Amino acid sequence: MTMLSNPLSKVADTDELQRLLDGYALIHGVPAAVFDERGEVWCSSSQSQARLCKLVQETAHGRRACRSCRMYAGNQAMIIGEGYIHRCPAGLVVWASPLVSAGEYVGGIIAGQVLMWEIDEMVRIEISQLAKACGIPPQVLLDAAERLPVIGPQAVQAASDLLFVLAAYISNHERLSLLQQRRISNQQARLAESIIEKKQALEEQAAGTGSSLYPLDKERQLLGRVRVGDRTGAKEILNQMLGDILFNSAGKPEVLKARLLELSVVLSRAAVEGGGSLERLLGLNFAYVEELAALEPIEEICAWIVKVLDAFMDEVYAAAESRDLPVIRQAVSYIKEHFREELTLEDVAQEVHFSPFYVSRLFKEELGLTFIEYLTKIRIDEAKRLLLETNKTVSEIADLVGYQDPSYFTKVFKKREGVTPTQFRR
Repeated sequence: MTMLSNPLSKVADTDELQRLLDGYALIHGVPAAVFDERGEVWCSSSQSQARLCKLVQETAHGRRACRSCRMYAGNQAMIIGEGYIHRCPAGLVVWASPLVSAGEYVGGIIAGQVLMWEIDEMVRIEISQLAKACGIPPQVLLDAAERLPVIGPQAVQAASDLLFVLAAYISNHERLSLLQQRRISNQQARLAESIIEKKQALEEQAAGTGSSLYPLDKERQLLGRVRVGDRTGAKEILNQMLGDILFNSAGKPEVLKARLLELSVVLSRAAVEGGGSLERLLGLNFAYVEELAALEPIEEICAWIVKVLDAFMDEVYAAAESRDLPVIRQAVSYIKEHFREELTLEDVAQEVHFSPFYVSRLFKEELGLTFIEYLTKIRIDEAKRLLLETNKTVSEIADLVGYQDPSYFTKVFKKREGVTPTQFRR
């Protein structure tokens, strides 16, 4: 174990830190190390480094490259507020999470290196280039790389998520701010996408009548999702609405607050219609209005409305059995279980023992979507998960989500997501 005098000593007890690093390395089969804001290793797990890393770090060029890699990965992890998966100078995969003291970034934890796939030509080129820069025979470094473990994308993401939790724990009293920053960062990324989409839509409509300053159509969909307790769908639509509202508020906090205050009132009404307690929701509304008045940064204001939505959804869930929405709930549940099959509105209507016309009207009124639009959403959401988390071909995924014709699946996917399945995976 290597020890240097460093502000990191204020973050954690070194003996406890050593135990945690050793435990993480043992579970995941990769070494882990704590580094300072300059990328210098302060403490490392007892598990020995891979031979490739040892060979590289025995050279001056290799040490500089690895230090720069750690420094960059740690800073990026702090900026985005979550674990950052990165490629080291040899083209191998590492992941890092930030450490915080008194609100300031002081370093991070890094784990790896691993391969996420069998060594291909690109990795061979990168390893050979690094070998030459370090003065190491390329074949020696390539042979060492062959001994590295191969870990799939899902496992790497899980290992990165757990490292983030470990970093938050080590940071102790700072962990809540780290987790909050992560939530805000994720939301800001989604809002940025929504704002870009809004701008593009306005540019396309420039020759026409333009669009409404307030997304009323999305509001109707949002309220439908709240009434039936669809938290995930509600958050997805809420972020689209926030993109519209931010775009039209020109970055003015007071305008944004006014819009979101109006929206919170509408959300509370939908939560009451979803079975929530009127008395409790009014109390929540009052408390949240006071909280909103004290907020200034736009990202905190946006995070506020998501917290409001979560609280209102909790009320809906608490009273889920007291409303007469079992029909739409049962229909949604049935679709989620059978979307891979050739599912029709008639099939769903038969399952819930109501007419197709009645079920169709329920979907439109409660979810703001037609039956086929909702079915398509469920299928495409699952397709996106499979594209990101598996190596299955587009044809295989099309079949798994209920499309027998891969070309038709690609057409539907592009219409909904704006890119083909292959482009989305890249």
